Amino acid sequence: MTSEPSTRTTVLPQGARRPARQRSRGSVLVDVIILITAIATVIPIAWTLFQSFLPNRAIVNRSWDFPFWIGNFTEVLSPEGSFIAQIGNSLVITAGTVLLCLILGALSGYALARLAPSKWLTVPALVLAAFLPLVPPMTLVPGLYLTMGSLGLLGSNIGLIFINTLFNLPFAVLLLRSFFSQIPEELREAALVDGASEARAFFSVALPLVRPGLASVGIYVAIMAWNEFLFGLTMTSGGPSAPLTVGIASLVQPFDVTWGEMAAAGTIAAVPIVVLAIVANRYIVTGMTAGAVKG
Repeated sequence: MTSEPSTRTTVLPQGARRPARQRSRGSVLVDVIILITAIATVIPIAWTLFQSFLPNRAIVNRSWDFPFWIGNFTEVLSPEGSFIAQIGNSLVITAGTVLLCLILGALSGYALARLAPSKWLTVPALVLAAFLPLVPPMTLVPGLYLTMGSLGLLGSNIGLIFINTLFNLPFAVLLLRSFFSQIPEELREAALVDGASEARAFFSVALPLVRPGLASVGIYVAIMAWNEFLFGLTMTSGGPSAPLTVGIASLVQPFDVTWGEMAAAGTIAAVPIVVLAIVANRYIVTGMTAGAVKG
């Protein structure tokens, strides 16, 4: 004799609600806002890329004629112009700024996190590091201009490397200090007990463990140095001595604006940073998952 299965009703605790089968209106609204923000971000980039392959007459004309044209890139990259030299200047300035910020930032961050320097040294350094990014760069242009002039660095890549390092180093020091602080102190003590010097403990133990932090700082500093405009404009005389951002701005003339060449130059300028972000992003993920600590 088989009995019919009994039907049981699950009683939920008081105040509890059954899980909703449909998404709430709030989550849908958030998705819509994110989608609108993404579209608003992508449209200017796509429009710039699209304009880079159009002649100026097609850009300013209201007709729907969009002829494909690569003349903007050939004009911008012409050997007779200064754009190629400006790309080289920006590459040198960015590489030098990143290198200096990583070296000085790693040494200073490790010292602040592990070596416990005296307060008379750390307090002014931290105050200066926090205060310098708040100062409008324009207010420092006269003093920096006279300083670079007295050192003979006006119009040189070395001078712009020093200036970019000055403004990006505080961020690098503070961020790397937080990364070094997260490393267990036992690892450093074990290295010192085994006979390693402080420098060996830094290079062999601490530095490999903060590779994600180094990559993050490198990306940030590279973007800031690559996009810097004010000091490149004021510390150089333009032309072949100027960085890329100044060269793009020089395409805006009082009686003529070469929109197509500006779009092509902007497209070229965006490529190195996009490639760097993609490569460095993969490196950050690898650095986070690699280097397991042996117990």
